[in-house]
Amino acid sequence: MDERGLNQSSKKHKLIEEQGIVDGNTKCLENLPEEILRYIISLLPTNDAVRTSILCKRWEYLWTSIPNLGFKIGSKAKRTLFMNFVERVLLLHDSSDIKQFTLYCDVLHDGDASRIKAWISSAIRHNVQELVFKLNISEEQFSLPHCLFTCVTLTKLRFDIPCVLKLPPTIYFTNLKILSVGYVTFSDDYSTQKLFSGLPALEEMFLEGCNWVNLTAVSISSPKLHCLVIIDDEQNSNDEDGCQVMIFGPGLKTFTYHGPLCNDYCLYNSCSLERVVIDVCDPGKTARQVAYRMYRLLSGLSTVKKLQLSSGAVEVLNSAAELLPHVPMFNNVMHLEFDDGPTYLDRVALSKILGKFPCLNTLEFPEGIDLSVNCKNADGILNPVPPCFLSHLRCIKVYCYAEVQNQLPAIKNLLKNAVALDKIVISSDYHFARDFEKQLVEFPRGSKNCKFVIY
Repeated sequence: MDERGLNQSSKKHKLIEEQGIVDGNTKCLENLPEEILRYIISLLPTNDAVRTSILCKRWEYLWTSIPNLGFKIGSKAKRTLFMNFVERVLLLHDSSDIKQFTLYCDVLHDGDASRIKAWISSAIRHNVQELVFKLNISEEQFSLPHCLFTCVTLTKLRFDIPCVLKLPPTIYFTNLKILSVGYVTFSDDYSTQKLFSGLPALEEMFLEGCNWVNLTAVSISSPKLHCLVIIDDEQNSNDEDGCQVMIFGPGLKTFTYHGPLCNDYCLYNSCSLERVVIDVCDPGKTARQVAYRMYRLLSGLSTVKKLQLSSGAVEVLNSAAELLPHVPMFNNVMHLEFDDGPTYLDRVALSKILGKFPCLNTLEFPEGIDLSVNCKNADGILNPVPPCFLSHLRCIKVYCYAEVQNQLPAIKNLLKNAVALDKIVISSDYHFARDFEKQLVEFPRGSKNCKFVIY
Protein backbone atom coordinates (compact mmCIF):
# COMPACT_ATOMS: atom_id res chain seq x y z
CA MET A 1 0.00 0.00 0.00
CA ASP A 2 1.43 3.37 -0.96
CA GLU A 3 1.88 6.29 1.43
CA ARG A 4 -1.31 8.01 0.29
CA GLY A 5 -3.37 4.91 1.01
CA LEU A 6 -1.82 4.62 4.46
CA ASN A 7 -2.72 8.23 5.26
CA GLN A 8 -6.33 7.76 4.16
CA SER A 9 -6.63 4.57 6.19
CA SER A 10 -5.17 6.32 9.23
CA LYS A 11 -7.60 9.23 8.87
CA LYS A 12 -10.54 6.85 8.48
CA HIS A 13 -9.51 4.90 11.55
CA LYS A 14 -9.14 8.12 13.56
CA LEU A 15 -12.57 9.30 12.38
CA ILE A 16 -14.14 6.02 13.45
CA GLU A 17 -12.48 6.33 16.86
CA GLU A 18 -13.73 9.91 17.30
CA GLN A 19 -17.22 8.90 16.19
CA GLY A 20 -17.11 6.10 18.72
CA ILE A 21 -16.19 8.54 21.46
CA VAL A 22 -19.03 10.89 20.45
CA ASP A 23 -21.50 8.02 20.31
CA GLY A 24 -20.28 6.81 23.67
CA ASN A 25 -20.62 10.26 25.21
CA THR A 26 -24.08 10.66 23.70
CA LYS A 27 -25.19 7.33 25.14
CA CYS A 28 -23.74 8.28 28.54
CA LEU A 29 -25.64 11.58 28.40
CA GLU A 30 -28.84 9.85 27.37
CA ASN A 31 -28.52 7.40 30.26
CA LEU A 32 -28.32 10.12 32.91
CA PRO A 33 -31.31 10.48 35.26
CA GLU A 34 -33.91 13.02 34.17
CA GLU A 35 -33.23 15.14 37.23
CA ILE A 36 -29.60 15.62 36.18
CA LEU A 37 -30.56 16.26 32.57
CA ARG A 38 -33.00 18.96 33.65
CA TYR A 39 -30.28 20.55 35.74
CA ILE A 40 -27.87 20.58 32.79
CA ILE A 41 -30.52 22.14 30.52
CA SER A 42 -31.35 24.74 33.18
CA LEU A 43 -27.80 26.08 32.91
CA LEU A 44 -28.34 27.02 29.27
CA PRO A 45 -29.85 30.28 27.99
CA THR A 46 -33.60 29.79 27.45
CA ASN A 47 -33.28 29.84 23.65
CA ASP A 48 -30.71 27.03 23.72
CA ALA A 49 -32.63 25.08 26.35
CA VAL A 50 -35.68 24.99 24.07
CA ARG A 51 -33.52 23.84 21.14
CA THR A 52 -32.50 20.70 23.05
CA SER A 53 -35.99 19.35 22.32
CA ILE A 54 -34.83 18.28 18.84
CA LEU A 55 -31.89 16.17 20.08
CA CYS A 56 -33.94 13.06 20.77
CA LYS A 57 -37.44 12.03 21.80
CA ARG A 58 -36.50 11.72 25.47
CA TRP A 59 -35.36 15.37 25.50
CA GLU A 60 -38.42 16.72 23.73
CA TYR A 61 -40.15 18.14 26.80
CA LEU A 62 -37.34 18.27 29.38
CA TRP A 63 -36.95 22.02 28.87
CA THR A 64 -40.57 22.64 29.93
CA SER A 65 -39.60 22.29 33.57
CA ILE A 66 -36.49 24.50 33.67
CA PRO A 67 -36.66 26.90 36.64
CA ASN A 68 -34.86 29.88 35.07
CA LEU A 69 -36.36 31.72 32.12
CA GLY A 70 -34.69 34.69 30.44
CA PHE A 71 -35.87 36.66 27.42
CA LYS A 72 -34.14 39.61 25.76
CA ILE A 73 -35.43 41.17 22.58
CA GLY A 74 -32.96 41.46 19.73
CA SER A 75 -33.53 43.23 16.44
CA LYS A 76 -36.86 44.92 15.77
CA ALA A 77 -37.20 42.85 12.62
CA LYS A 78 -37.58 39.73 14.76
CA ARG A 79 -39.91 41.35 17.28
CA THR A 80 -42.97 39.26 16.35
CA LEU A 81 -40.94 36.05 16.58
CA PHE A 82 -39.65 37.10 19.99
CA MET A 83 -43.12 37.87 21.38
CA ASN A 84 -44.51 34.57 20.09
CA PHE A 85 -41.52 32.65 21.45
CA VAL A 86 -42.01 34.02 24.98
CA GLU A 87 -45.70 33.17 24.82
CA ARG A 88 -45.03 29.62 23.61
CA VAL A 89 -42.41 28.94 26.30
CA LEU A 90 -44.73 30.08 29.09
CA LEU A 91 -47.69 28.20 27.59
CA LEU A 92 -45.77 24.91 27.41
CA HIS A 93 -44.03 25.26 30.76
CA ASP A 94 -45.27 22.53 33.08
CA SER A 95 -46.66 23.06 36.57
CA SER A 96 -43.22 23.20 38.26
CA ASP A 97 -42.04 26.41 39.89
CA ILE A 98 -40.17 29.17 38.09
CA LYS A 99 -37.26 30.33 40.21
CA GLN A 100 -36.09 33.25 38.06
CA PHE A 101 -37.88 35.16 35.30
CA THR A 102 -36.00 37.85 33.35
CA LEU A 103 -37.48 40.01 30.59
CA TYR A 104 -35.99 42.83 28.49
CA CYS A 105 -38.56 44.12 26.03
CA ASP A 106 -40.07 47.15 24.26
CA VAL A 107 -43.70 48.12 24.89
CA LEU A 108 -44.88 49.83 21.72
CA HIS A 109 -48.67 49.74 22.14
CA ASP A 110 -51.52 48.54 24.37
CA GLY A 111 -51.40 45.06 22.85
CA ASP A 112 -47.79 44.67 23.97
CA ALA A 113 -48.65 45.87 27.47
CA SER A 114 -51.42 43.28 27.84
CA ARG A 115 -49.19 40.45 26.70
CA ILE A 116 -46.33 41.46 29.02
CA LYS A 117 -48.70 41.71 31.99
CA ALA A 118 -49.95 38.21 31.15
CA TRP A 119 -46.36 36.90 31.07
CA ILE A 120 -45.60 38.40 34.48
CA SER A 121 -48.85 36.99 35.86
CA SER A 122 -47.92 33.55 34.48
CA ALA A 123 -44.55 33.69 36.26
CA ILE A 124 -46.33 34.61 39.49
CA ARG A 125 -48.72 31.65 39.12
CA HIS A 126 -45.60 29.48 38.90
CA ASN A 127 -44.41 30.77 42.30
CA VAL A 128 -41.59 32.88 40.87
CA GLN A 129 -38.88 33.85 43.37
CA GLU A 130 -36.79 36.33 41.38
CA LEU A 131 -38.38 38.69 38.86
CA VAL A 132 -36.29 41.06 36.74
CA PHE A 133 -37.65 43.11 33.86
CA LYS A 134 -36.59 46.15 31.90
CA LEU A 135 -39.29 47.68 29.72
CA ASN A 136 -38.89 50.52 27.24
CA ILE A 137 -42.28 52.19 27.37
CA SER A 138 -43.67 54.44 24.65
CA GLU A 139 -46.63 55.58 26.81
CA GLU A 140 -46.50 58.07 29.68
CA GLN A 141 -48.06 55.66 32.17
CA PHE A 142 -47.84 51.96 32.82
CA SER A 143 -49.36 49.60 35.35
CA LEU A 144 -48.15 46.18 36.41
CA PRO A 145 -50.42 43.22 37.30
CA HIS A 146 -51.97 43.70 40.74
CA CYS A 147 -51.05 40.14 41.71
CA LEU A 148 -47.37 41.13 41.53
CA PHE A 149 -47.70 43.41 44.55
CA THR A 150 -49.04 40.68 46.83
CA CYS A 151 -46.87 37.81 45.57
CA VAL A 152 -45.82 35.74 48.60
CA THR A 153 -43.08 33.72 46.87
CA LEU A 154 -41.14 36.69 45.50
CA THR A 155 -37.79 37.33 47.20
CA LYS A 156 -36.12 39.58 44.59
CA LEU A 157 -37.78 42.16 42.35
CA ARG A 158 -36.04 44.49 39.93
CA PHE A 159 -37.77 46.62 37.34
CA ASP A 160 -36.67 49.50 35.11
CA ILE A 161 -39.66 51.33 33.61
CA PRO A 162 -39.04 54.91 32.34
CA CYS A 163 -42.57 56.25 32.84
CA VAL A 164 -45.16 57.08 35.51
CA LEU A 165 -45.86 53.88 37.40
CA LYS A 166 -49.48 53.39 38.45
CA LEU A 167 -49.60 51.37 41.66
CA PRO A 168 -52.53 49.24 42.91
CA PRO A 169 -54.45 49.98 46.15
CA THR A 170 -53.00 46.92 47.93
CA ILE A 171 -49.24 46.43 48.23
CA TYR A 172 -47.67 43.89 50.56
CA PHE A 173 -44.59 41.84 49.67
CA THR A 174 -44.51 39.23 52.42
CA ASN A 175 -41.09 37.74 51.65
CA LEU A 176 -39.40 40.27 49.36
CA LYS A 177 -35.75 40.75 50.42
CA ILE A 178 -34.29 42.74 47.50
CA LEU A 179 -36.08 45.56 45.66
CA SER A 180 -34.51 47.55 42.80
CA VAL A 181 -36.52 50.28 41.10
CA GLY A 182 -35.06 52.07 38.08
CA TYR A 183 -36.11 55.21 36.16
CA VAL A 184 -39.68 55.16 37.46
CA THR A 185 -41.64 58.37 37.96
CA PHE A 186 -43.49 58.03 41.25
CA SER A 187 -47.10 59.13 40.73
CA ASP A 188 -48.15 60.51 44.14
CA ASP A 189 -47.33 60.50 47.86
CA TYR A 190 -50.07 58.06 48.87
CA SER A 191 -49.32 55.16 46.49
CA THR A 192 -45.55 55.59 46.80
CA GLN A 193 -45.84 55.47 50.58
CA LYS A 194 -47.85 52.25 50.30
CA LEU A 195 -45.03 50.75 48.23
CA PHE A 196 -42.33 51.75 50.72
CA SER A 197 -44.44 50.58 53.68
CA GLY A 198 -45.39 47.15 52.32
CA LEU A 199 -41.93 45.58 52.64
CA PRO A 200 -41.70 43.84 56.04
CA ALA A 201 -38.87 41.46 55.05
CA LEU A 202 -36.85 43.83 52.84
CA GLU A 203 -33.07 43.75 53.33
CA GLU A 204 -31.73 45.68 50.31
CA MET A 205 -33.25 48.57 48.35
CA PHE A 206 -31.88 50.26 45.22
CA LEU A 207 -33.51 53.37 43.74
CA GLU A 208 -31.77 54.47 40.54
CA GLY A 209 -32.70 57.43 38.35
CA CYS A 210 -36.19 57.64 39.81
CA ASN A 211 -38.21 60.83 39.40
CA TRP A 212 -39.68 62.26 42.61
CA VAL A 213 -41.26 65.27 40.89
CA ASN A 214 -44.83 64.40 41.92
CA LEU A 215 -43.98 63.81 45.58
CA THR A 216 -43.91 66.10 48.60
CA ALA A 217 -42.96 63.77 51.46
CA VAL A 218 -42.51 59.99 51.88
CA SER A 219 -40.78 57.71 54.35
CA ILE A 220 -38.74 54.54 53.82
CA SER A 221 -39.02 52.17 56.73
CA SER A 222 -38.37 48.45 57.01
CA PRO A 223 -37.21 46.71 60.19
CA LYS A 224 -34.78 44.40 58.36
CA LEU A 225 -33.39 46.88 55.82
CA HIS A 226 -29.58 46.85 55.99
CA CYS A 227 -28.56 48.29 52.58
CA LEU A 228 -29.99 51.37 50.86
CA VAL A 229 -28.64 52.85 47.61
CA ILE A 230 -30.12 55.99 46.01
CA ILE A 231 -28.82 57.30 42.69
CA ASP A 232 -30.43 60.53 41.49
CA ASP A 233 -30.07 62.81 38.49
CA GLU A 234 -31.05 66.42 37.77
CA GLN A 235 -34.52 65.37 36.62
CA ASN A 236 -35.57 64.11 40.04
CA SER A 237 -37.25 67.39 40.95
CA ASN A 238 -38.61 70.37 39.06
CA ASP A 239 -38.98 72.75 41.98
CA GLU A 240 -36.72 74.18 44.65
CA ASP A 241 -38.30 72.29 47.54
CA GLY A 242 -37.92 68.78 46.13
CA CYS A 243 -39.27 65.85 48.09
CA GLN A 244 -38.68 65.19 51.77
CA VAL A 245 -37.55 61.57 52.11
CA MET A 246 -37.42 60.31 55.68
CA ILE A 247 -35.43 57.11 56.17
CA PHE A 248 -35.97 55.07 59.32
CA GLY A 249 -33.28 52.39 59.50
CA PRO A 250 -32.72 50.73 62.89
CA GLY A 251 -30.89 47.89 61.12
CA LEU A 252 -29.34 49.93 58.30
CA LYS A 253 -25.65 49.07 57.85
CA THR A 254 -24.76 50.71 54.52
CA PHE A 255 -26.15 53.82 52.87
CA THR A 256 -25.03 55.17 49.49
CA TYR A 257 -26.14 58.35 47.75
CA HIS A 258 -25.04 59.65 44.33
CA GLY A 259 -26.57 62.75 42.77
CA PRO A 260 -27.24 66.48 43.03
CA LEU A 261 -29.31 66.31 46.25
CA CYS A 262 -32.45 67.59 44.55
CA ASN A 263 -34.41 66.05 47.43
CA ASP A 264 -34.12 66.28 51.20
CA TYR A 265 -32.90 62.95 52.58
CA CYS A 266 -32.90 62.57 56.36
CA LEU A 267 -31.95 59.45 58.33
CA TYR A 268 -33.43 58.64 61.72
CA ASN A 269 -32.61 55.94 64.26
CA SER A 270 -29.63 54.78 62.21
CA CYS A 271 -27.46 53.56 65.08
CA SER A 272 -26.26 50.44 63.21
CA LEU A 273 -24.59 52.28 60.31
CA GLU A 274 -21.18 50.91 59.34
CA ARG A 275 -20.42 52.46 55.95
CA VAL A 276 -21.78 55.55 54.19
CA VAL A 277 -20.92 56.91 50.73
CA ILE A 278 -22.10 60.39 49.73
CA ASP A 279 -21.28 61.66 46.26
CA VAL A 280 -22.79 65.08 45.50
CA CYS A 281 -22.29 66.54 42.03
CA ASP A 282 -22.10 70.24 41.16
CA PRO A 283 -25.41 71.88 42.25
CA GLY A 284 -24.87 75.05 40.23
CA LYS A 285 -27.17 77.91 41.22
CA THR A 286 -28.80 75.93 44.03
CA ALA A 287 -25.53 75.41 45.94
CA ARG A 288 -26.71 77.09 49.13
CA GLN A 289 -29.93 75.12 49.23
CA VAL A 290 -28.05 71.88 48.58
CA ALA A 291 -25.61 72.80 51.39
CA TYR A 292 -28.53 72.82 53.84
CA ARG A 293 -29.69 69.44 52.52
CA MET A 294 -26.16 68.11 52.91
CA TYR A 295 -26.09 69.36 56.50
CA ARG A 296 -29.38 67.63 57.31
CA LEU A 297 -28.16 64.40 55.71
CA LEU A 298 -24.92 64.45 57.71
CA SER A 299 -26.88 65.12 60.90
CA GLY A 300 -28.41 61.64 60.70
CA LEU A 301 -25.12 59.83 60.10
CA SER A 302 -23.21 60.58 63.29
CA THR A 303 -22.99 56.91 64.38
CA VAL A 304 -21.34 55.64 61.18
CA LYS A 305 -17.96 53.88 61.35
CA LYS A 306 -16.61 54.42 57.83
CA LEU A 307 -17.44 57.48 55.71
CA GLN A 308 -16.69 58.34 52.09
CA LEU A 309 -17.41 61.87 50.86
CA SER A 310 -16.97 63.22 47.35
CA SER A 311 -15.07 66.45 46.80
CA GLY A 312 -18.41 67.91 45.67
CA ALA A 313 -20.01 67.07 49.01
CA VAL A 314 -17.28 69.06 50.77
CA GLU A 315 -17.30 71.94 48.28
CA VAL A 316 -21.05 72.49 48.58
CA LEU A 317 -20.75 73.11 52.34
CA ASN A 318 -18.59 76.15 51.59
CA SER A 319 -21.78 77.76 50.27
CA ALA A 320 -23.30 77.80 53.78
CA ALA A 321 -20.33 78.24 56.11
CA GLU A 322 -22.65 79.16 59.02
CA LEU A 323 -23.70 75.50 59.18
CA LEU A 324 -20.20 74.08 59.67
CA PRO A 325 -19.99 74.59 63.46
CA HIS A 326 -23.27 72.67 63.81
CA VAL A 327 -22.23 69.56 61.86
CA PRO A 328 -22.40 66.68 64.39
CA MET A 329 -19.39 64.90 65.84
CA PHE A 330 -18.55 61.54 64.23
CA ASN A 331 -17.05 59.80 67.23
CA ASN A 332 -17.19 56.30 65.72
CA VAL A 333 -15.53 57.02 62.36
CA MET A 334 -12.15 55.34 62.09
CA HIS A 335 -11.79 55.61 58.29
CA LEU A 336 -12.55 58.75 56.26
CA GLU A 337 -12.21 58.96 52.49
CA PHE A 338 -12.51 61.94 50.12
CA ASP A 339 -13.23 60.76 46.60
CA ASP A 340 -14.35 61.87 43.12
CA GLY A 341 -11.79 64.52 42.25
CA PRO A 342 -8.82 66.13 44.03
CA THR A 343 -9.48 67.41 47.54
CA TYR A 344 -8.40 70.99 48.27
CA LEU A 345 -6.79 71.06 51.68
CA ASP A 346 -7.16 74.84 52.15
CA ARG A 347 -10.98 74.82 51.92
CA VAL A 348 -12.64 76.08 55.09
CA ALA A 349 -15.27 73.34 54.95
CA LEU A 350 -12.64 70.60 54.83
CA SER A 351 -10.77 71.96 57.83
CA LYS A 352 -13.99 72.26 59.85
CA ILE A 353 -15.19 68.80 58.83
CA LEU A 354 -11.90 67.15 59.80
CA GLY A 355 -12.40 68.62 63.25
CA LYS A 356 -15.57 66.53 63.60
CA PHE A 357 -13.71 63.19 63.59
CA PRO A 358 -11.85 63.02 66.93
CA CYS A 359 -11.07 59.27 66.70
CA LEU A 360 -10.06 59.12 63.04
CA ASN A 361 -7.40 56.47 62.36
CA THR A 362 -7.07 56.47 58.54
CA LEU A 363 -7.47 59.39 56.12
CA GLU A 364 -7.58 58.58 52.41
CA PHE A 365 -7.45 60.73 49.25
CA PRO A 366 -8.04 58.34 46.27
CA GLU A 367 -8.11 61.22 43.74
CA GLY A 368 -5.18 63.16 45.16
CA ILE A 369 -4.86 66.26 47.33
CA ASP A 370 -4.06 69.83 46.35
CA LEU A 371 -4.26 73.50 47.28
CA SER A 372 -6.59 75.83 45.42
CA VAL A 373 -5.18 78.46 43.07
CA ASN A 374 -6.26 81.17 45.52
CA CYS A 375 -4.26 79.75 48.41
CA LYS A 376 -1.65 82.31 49.45
CA ASN A 377 -0.36 80.83 52.71
CA ALA A 378 0.12 77.07 52.52
CA ASP A 379 1.63 76.94 56.00
CA GLY A 380 -1.41 78.55 57.57
CA ILE A 381 -4.02 76.00 56.58
CA LEU A 382 -5.44 73.43 58.99
CA ASN A 383 -5.37 76.04 61.72
CA PRO A 384 -6.50 75.06 64.26
CA VAL A 385 -5.18 71.57 63.75
CA PRO A 386 -7.98 68.94 63.85
CA PRO A 387 -7.86 67.03 67.17
CA CYS A 388 -7.44 63.66 65.44
CA PHE A 389 -4.16 64.89 63.92
CA LEU A 390 -2.81 65.28 67.44
CA SER A 391 -3.92 61.94 68.87
CA HIS A 392 -5.48 59.19 66.72
CA LEU A 393 -4.56 59.65 63.05
CA ARG A 394 -2.07 56.86 62.21
CA CYS A 395 -2.25 56.51 58.44
CA ILE A 396 -2.71 58.86 55.46
CA LYS A 397 -3.11 57.51 51.92
CA VAL A 398 -2.70 59.73 48.85
CA TYR A 399 -3.11 58.57 45.25
CA CYS A 400 -1.32 60.98 42.94
CA TYR A 401 -2.59 60.52 39.38
CA ALA A 402 -1.91 64.12 38.29
CA GLU A 403 1.36 66.08 38.37
CA VAL A 404 2.83 65.18 41.75
CA GLN A 405 4.76 68.42 42.16
CA ASN A 406 1.46 70.30 42.45
CA GLN A 407 0.44 68.13 45.40
CA LEU A 408 3.65 68.35 47.40
CA PRO A 409 2.68 71.53 49.36
CA ALA A 410 -0.52 69.87 50.58
CA ILE A 411 1.33 66.66 51.51
CA LYS A 412 3.96 68.72 53.32
CA ASN A 413 1.23 70.35 55.40
CA LEU A 414 -0.26 67.00 56.36
CA LEU A 415 3.13 65.68 57.44
CA LYS A 416 3.78 68.75 59.59
CA ASN A 417 0.47 68.64 61.45
CA ALA A 418 -0.17 64.90 61.90
CA VAL A 419 1.90 64.35 65.04
CA ALA A 420 0.54 60.83 65.76
CA LEU A 421 1.16 59.53 62.24
CA ASP A 422 2.75 56.08 61.77
CA LYS A 423 2.89 56.08 57.98
CA ILE A 424 1.93 57.95 54.85
CA VAL A 425 1.21 55.85 51.76
CA ILE A 426 1.64 57.52 48.38
CA SER A 427 0.70 55.82 45.13
CA SER A 428 1.89 57.43 41.93
CA ASP A 429 3.29 56.89 38.48
CA TYR A 430 6.78 55.39 38.85
CA HIS A 431 8.40 58.26 36.94
CA PHE A 432 6.84 60.86 39.26
CA ALA A 433 7.65 58.82 42.36
CA ARG A 434 11.39 58.87 41.60
CA ASP A 435 11.32 62.63 41.11
CA PHE A 436 9.66 63.62 44.35
CA GLU A 437 10.76 60.90 46.79
CA LYS A 438 13.90 62.81 47.79
CA GLN A 439 11.93 66.01 48.38
CA LEU A 440 9.39 64.15 50.46
CA VAL A 441 11.99 62.70 52.81
CA GLU A 442 13.31 66.22 53.50
CA PHE A 443 9.91 67.58 54.62
CA PRO A 444 9.57 68.29 58.36
CA ARG A 445 7.48 65.68 60.12
CA GLY A 446 5.32 66.21 63.18
CA SER A 447 5.69 62.52 64.02
CA LYS A 448 9.16 61.04 64.45
CA ASN A 449 7.72 57.55 63.89
CA CYS A 450 6.23 58.34 60.50
CA LYS A 451 7.36 56.08 57.67
CA PHE A 452 6.95 56.56 53.92
CA VAL A 453 5.44 53.90 51.69
CA ILE A 454 5.78 54.94 48.05
CA TYR A 455 4.78 52.83 45.06
